[in-house]
Amino acid sequence: MKYHVDVPFSEIEGRLERLVEGVFAKFSKSAIQPAEIGKKLSRHIDMEKRIGVRGPIIPNDYLVVLSHEDFDELVDISNALKSELQTLIHQVAKERNYRFVGFPDIRISYDDNLNRGSFAIESKFIEDSDYLGHVFIELPNGLRIPVGKSKINIGRAPTSTVIIDDPKVSRSHAEITPLENGSVIIRDLGSTNGTKVNGKKITSLQIDDGDIIDIGTVEIKVGRQ
Repeated sequence: MKYHVDVPFSEIEGRLERLVEGVFAKFSKSAIQPAEIGKKLSRHIDMEKRIGVRGPIIPNDYLVVLSHEDFDELVDISNALKSELQTLIHQVAKERNYRFVGFPDIRISYDDNLNRGSFAIESKFIEDSDYLGHVFIELPNGLRIPVGKSKINIGRAPTSTVIIDDPKVSRSHAEITPLENGSVIIRDLGSTNGTKVNGKKITSLQIDDGDIIDIGTVEIKVGRQ
C-alpha cells in the first residue's frame, strides 16, 4: 500500500473502502467490503484487550476468515488488504495506548463452512520473552507504518511505499530495510539532496527508537512499539 505525506491523515476505513475502486469495482455489492473487515477488527481488538503489568495489552496474532467465494474475489488485493489491516492494528494500539506481547501479524484465510458475506476474526496472544517492541516510522500526518519483513521505499515515484511530493526529494530517495536480527537500517539510494538522520547526512545507518529522518522538507520519526 502507498502512503502520501502531503495530505492530512484520513481514516483507515476510508482507505480500506478505496481498495475496491477502479479495477475492483467489478465486485458485487453482496461481497464483503474491506471496510467491513476493518470495523470489525477494530471492535475485536477492544474486546480482546487484557490488563497487563504495564497497561492494556492486545493480541498480536490475528486471523481473518472469509467464505471461500469472498476469499477468491479479494485475492487480487489480499496483500494490500493485509497491509492496511496491519496499519489499523498499529493505529488502534497507538491511539488507545495498547501494548503487544510479541510482533503483531495478521493472516487472511477461508472456511468452506462460511456463507458468502460472512466472516470471522480470531486472535491470540503469542508471547515472546525476547520481544522488546517493533520499529515503526511515523509520518507527519501521524500515520505509523510498521517495519515488518518487507522493505519500505521512500521517494517521489508513484511506485514508492511512502510517496513524498517534494521537488527536493528524488524519485527513488531512500530505503528502510529490516534485518534478520531484528535491527533496521536506512540507506540513501544516491538521492540528489541526500538523507539525514538526526541532522547528519548518511549513506547507510541503523535506526531505532527516537531517531529522526529528514528527507527533503519532510521529517519522519522512528519509534518502537
